[in-house]
Amino acid sequence: MSVVTTLRVRTAPGFRVDASALLPASLAALSIADVERIVLPAGNDSCAVGDVFDVSRSGDAAASDEAGQGGADCALMIEDAGPWLDRIGARMTQGHLIVSGSAGDQCGLQMAGGVLRIDGDAGHFTACEMRGGRLTVAGNCGDFAAGALAGDMEGMTGGTLTIHGNAGARLADRMRRGLVLVGGNAGDFAASRLVAGTIGIAGQLGAHYAYGMRRGTLLLAQRPTSVPPTFTDGGRGFDVFWSLLVRSLASEIAPFSQWRAARLPRRYAGDVAVDGRGEILVVG
Repeated sequence: MSVVTTLRVRTAPGFRVDASALLPASLAALSIADVERIVLPAGNDSCAVGDVFDVSRSGDAAASDEAGQGGADCALMIEDAGPWLDRIGARMTQGHLIVSGSAGDQCGLQMAGGVLRIDGDAGHFTACEMRGGRLTVAGNCGDFAAGALAGDMEGMTGGTLTIHGNAGARLADRMRRGLVLVGGNAGDFAASRLVAGTIGIAGQLGAHYAYGMRRGTLLLAQRPTSVPPTFTDGGRGFDVFWSLLVRSLASEIAPFSQWRAARLPRRYAGDVAVDGRGEILVVG
């Protein structure tokens, strides 16, 4: 990465801050002095970047432009972040954004490209209405990850969300496309009202999972205590699909990367209460 901008938290402001203006490509095009003058909304208040962060820069922007990479080769590192920092990576389209510490709500909101990595926990509505790119959360995630904003009809429509820890309630609610993988447990109503896309959960499930599921695939690494009554035995005959799916997961987190095509999962189809054509694949 030719240009790396680093924001190190110097003084926590004592209120929640909207960090949606802090994007790798945008900051790489500015001088350090201009970055420090950026005003960040904070509810009914505001603060300047220089009031909260120490700003530093490394790399060569000119070399990146000569290589034809531009903003895609830029990176932003936010160090010592806390849960008061909301909307990190919102509407991001390119570059790398790495967060050392925890993050607040709506991280990766409507993200369309690039790579966002959070090395701690993330708040509610993470990857909400995400459209593309890759978002990785090393810790736990709040409610409505990969879901839709209140009043909207579509959740995540593209990209990859990987949560190494646990996910909260309503995971991937109204999701329409993309890949969501959870290394831990998921809360109530996981994959609710799923329109399409693939969701993998390695741990335990809360109540009412796959509620109102219309299409899409829910992968379970552990056998659930019960299958929803609105799902029926889906039989076999999906060998080719399963082999292609396993191949696509080979570079993802365990246990999904460890699955083999030779072992077919148990398949359930539904939710028949909404004429659903979705499926639950139980690998465990």
